[in-house]
Amino acid sequence: MGTIQIQHLSFQYPGATHPLFTDLSTNFDSHWKLGLIGRNGRGKTTFLNLLRGQLTGTGTITAPVTFNYFPAEDIDPTLTVMQLMTATGAADWQATIELTKIGLPPAWATRQFGSLSGGEQTKVLLARGFVDDTAFPLIDEPTNHLDLAGRTVVGQYLRHKRGFICVSHDEHFLNLFVDHVMAITPDRVHIVAGTVAAWRADKARQDQAATAKNAQLITDIHHLTRRANTQRGWSERRERETHDASSRRSAAKLMRRAKVFEQRTADRIAERQGLLADLETTTPLTTNATPGQGHRLLLSARQFSLLRAKVPLFDPLEIDFHQGEQLAILGPNGSGKTSLIASLLGHTSLEHTGHLQNDLPANVGYLAQNFHHVIRDVDWSELKANHQLTTVWNLMHQLGVSRSRLRAPASEWSMGEAKKAALALTLCRPHDLLVWDEPTNYLDLPARDQLATLVQTVRPSLLMIDHDAQFVTTTCPHQLTLTPYQH
Repeated sequence: MGTIQIQHLSFQYPGATHPLFTDLSTNFDSHWKLGLIGRNGRGKTTFLNLLRGQLTGTGTITAPVTFNYFPAEDIDPTLTVMQLMTATGAADWQATIELTKIGLPPAWATRQFGSLSGGEQTKVLLARGFVDDTAFPLIDEPTNHLDLAGRTVVGQYLRHKRGFICVSHDEHFLNLFVDHVMAITPDRVHIVAGTVAAWRADKARQDQAATAKNAQLITDIHHLTRRANTQRGWSERRERETHDASSRRSAAKLMRRAKVFEQRTADRIAERQGLLADLETTTPLTTNATPGQGHRLLLSARQFSLLRAKVPLFDPLEIDFHQGEQLAILGPNGSGKTSLIASLLGHTSLEHTGHLQNDLPANVGYLAQNFHHVIRDVDWSELKANHQLTTVWNLMHQLGVSRSRLRAPASEWSMGEAKKAALALTLCRPHDLLVWDEPTNYLDLPARDQLATLVQTVRPSLLMIDHDAQFVTTTCPHQLTLTPYQH
């Protein structure tokens, strides 16, 4: 392989008010395991698309490698796993080795791709990207359908690979394998050696130093401004009150001192310019989320399981869920978490075993796992007519979406920006219950922290599915783990 060189790259979407990249020049080795991080809308996916030629900016990109992209587009779900793995010319034995390394047994080779769960499909597509060892994979958000165990398996798999870029907001996952980090921050693009944790610690030190320097400069500016005003005032008073040569010389000397202080003040002000430009800041979310009041029983289940083709999806469970509680539904991929939520909300009709008392309220703020379909179908004019569009936009802006991106068509939003819109739609009205299916997927870390703080502060009635262990622990004191039914 070799070095991927980027020279004077600039790119701006048509109609956007600001460019995503301006005169970016950098190099990185094609053997690196490079983690690409940054807030939603900063241009991570755009950068991958520029590398692989899907988008064109100004400047030059020189790459001695062939790029392949995850997630692959236009996959035929009727193909078997082996047909998919060998479609680009790999041999069966090469495909079998990669599938085994990523934790999929050889027996899966004959299964149709469309029959696999989201996490299983992710593993197949990742393995497919490495079956050609001359390619350089561009991996965009691989954890979004992986449970905790799956993230560990994939992280260990990538640790033994070399030569790829991986975009993710899961820093724990990235720290399992990256040896370099490319961080797109508000003011620049950093490339550093080491893990995300090492970069984060160094960035925190830089931010702390910049904040302290800014505070000192503000103090200096106030002090120098007072000194300059005092000297100028004395000079002007001396000039008015006396007319002899000695007094005029004294007044001129005081004025020179005032100008020195004014110049030093101007220097300090210039030094402050851009000092905090690279600092990431967040604000608390202001929402119409309704606090859970009272302790009414909303859901009770005893020896309960859903059935599909007369077969239980998960082992019988027992749970009581009350108003004002926050309950996380956990379990591995394919254990029936989303099916359970859909059944409880009446979105699907499945038979069940055991006892179920379902008194969930009708006024629900629902975040679907496939949220991008919801965003595509939203009637924004209706939201505007109901005076809710401003609330949605304010929430999105608080979650880090720039005002220029808010004005862009929803079809041009990144997945992270669309996810923030979907979350805002659940928070713009006073719902009696929030139901979130994988809220942290595609969401950057500052936004996750904002959501966690909101739940901790407001304490809404909340049913949630998520694979981010820290987010679950922070937001949900009550947890229910589904165990897949063993035939």
